[in-house]
Amino acid sequence: MNKYSDLPIKLASSVRSMRDFLDLLSSHDQCITWPDPVMPEPDIREICVASGQDVPGAPAILFDKIRGYPDKRLVTGVHGSWANLAILLGHPKNTTIKAMFYDIISRWGSEKAQLPRVKPDQAPVHEVRIERDINLYDILPLYRINDFDGGYYIGKANVVSRDPNDPDNFGKQNVGIYRIQPHGPDEFTLMSVPIHDMGRHMQAAEETGKPLKIAVMLGNHPAMAMFAATPIGYDESEYSYASAMMGSPIELTESGNGLDIQAHAEIVIEAEYIHGRREFEGPFGEFPGSYSGVRRAPTFKVTAVSHRKNPIFENIYIGRGWTEHDTLIGLNTSAPIYAQLKKEFPEVVAVNALYQHGLTGIIAVKNRFAGFAKSVALRALSTPHGLMYLKNLIMVDADVDPFDLNQVMWALSVRTRASDIMVLNDMAMIMIDPAAVTPGKGHHLIIDATTHMPPDPIGGDVEIVTPPSGPAIDALAARIRALQGGN
Repeated sequence: MNKYSDLPIKLASSVRSMRDFLDLLSSHDQCITWPDPVMPEPDIREICVASGQDVPGAPAILFDKIRGYPDKRLVTGVHGSWANLAILLGHPKNTTIKAMFYDIISRWGSEKAQLPRVKPDQAPVHEVRIERDINLYDILPLYRINDFDGGYYIGKANVVSRDPNDPDNFGKQNVGIYRIQPHGPDEFTLMSVPIHDMGRHMQAAEETGKPLKIAVMLGNHPAMAMFAATPIGYDESEYSYASAMMGSPIELTESGNGLDIQAHAEIVIEAEYIHGRREFEGPFGEFPGSYSGVRRAPTFKVTAVSHRKNPIFENIYIGRGWTEHDTLIGLNTSAPIYAQLKKEFPEVVAVNALYQHGLTGIIAVKNRFAGFAKSVALRALSTPHGLMYLKNLIMVDADVDPFDLNQVMWALSVRTRASDIMVLNDMAMIMIDPAAVTPGKGHHLIIDATTHMPPDPIGGDVEIVTPPSGPAIDALAARIRALQGGN
């Protein structure tokens, strides 16, 4: 058992692959197979959007009757609801977001990674090997995720790359999620930015002329899909991090081009960076809910493909929220910001950076004196993720649950003055903020909604009503629900 639930945690930790997780979800009525034939467009998109309306409890959806792609299988929504994440973490389906946040925090910093090795000739991912006449359009049931995308997209791949200047350093081997657009049977572009580890690897390859080989893993262990997007240190392994966070092994093997890959991945595309080559990429419906522009992006040549028998292509719906992307990375965006702040400010209680990859965040802090919360906010803006993403930041007291927007709105309503608002203009910001005047630059907005403290004037009528709370109130609420159910 874990301290947050009555569900045996070993149930979740027994998952070795995405297939195992789909079976686990099915046993909790959280995975369905779509019964009817579908067109890749617009049917799959529309079903994903409809499913996304149920953020708390939407199931994963497996498609195995895709017109034009006979015998191909596709799954979406694997991380598309809080219920699915709760099951992955070993909780009941109705576990609160706040409880999952504190569970992830309690696992943070564990060094108990388990990464057993499987010989390549025994790894399920190499059951089928393609080294000639490679055609991604034949292998994958591709489609446009949003209707005005500039082409087909692979939106939920785990991409493995090594630092060209330190290729034997396991920690610097990066596993990240990047959007990929095929540009032909055996070529694709990969979009990254310089602050991403993948961006650093491509820049190093470009500057030195050294080769850069990558492995694009599809249909991954659900922990890798979830934790690969967490902004951890450059020399920290995402494999080790994901295994430690799950408290369970993630089996690795070797790809044909020498990279460490998941032994139970559904599909692995091996590719090599084409030096100096750029192709126009985009537009693409991104997580801010807008189409990114068209930009020239680095290009990769596919050299081989391995896959399991009857593989499942996992993709994601992303666009105007709320989407699977928000659920997938929300808690993992919040946790590292919390961990980094907590080292220097133990007064930080919780961080909610669920919204659009942290473009808006809420931090609960035990306020010490006037201006203290603003100082904590400024430190948050200098964390690796805060630097480019924390556009709007709301500071609340420790008695406000940052995951309860009703409480946050109350704090904004009654605990802010004009002097509590700070705007930092012309700061670094992600390229795809649709509100940006100049892509790559923007503002940081801080709203200090904490209680006013000396030496600031306190004001009148500041005594806060403290409603009764605790087990007695919880029991009464449960009785009311039971009485309601009896009606």
